[in-house]
Amino acid sequence: MNRESSRKKELAKEKCMFLNPTQDSKKKSIIESITDIVIGFLMYLPINFFVLPMFAGEIANQEIAGFLQITAIFTMVAFVRKYTIRRWFAGMKF
Repeated sequence: MNRESSRKKELAKEKCMFLNPTQDSKKKSIIESITDIVIGFLMYLPINFFVLPMFAGEIANQEIAGFLQITAIFTMVAFVRKYTIRRWFAGMKF
């Protein structure tokens, strides 16, 4: 019986480790989305200013390798931004 009880506790603990998106309030979701959009806009203005000129030749020649590199840069920035904002909002209480 102890083994079964400890297994149930482990399962409950694992279940609590993952966020359930249905637990977020609509207000919290809207605020998180707006925050993500505003921060993304403010981040990508200078990123575009510095990244795109570095790839001007590749863009002009329509080289796929350059396009893939630009896409990789923007994807990494977006992932870090989204992860950071999601974790920030996960700790907030609304």
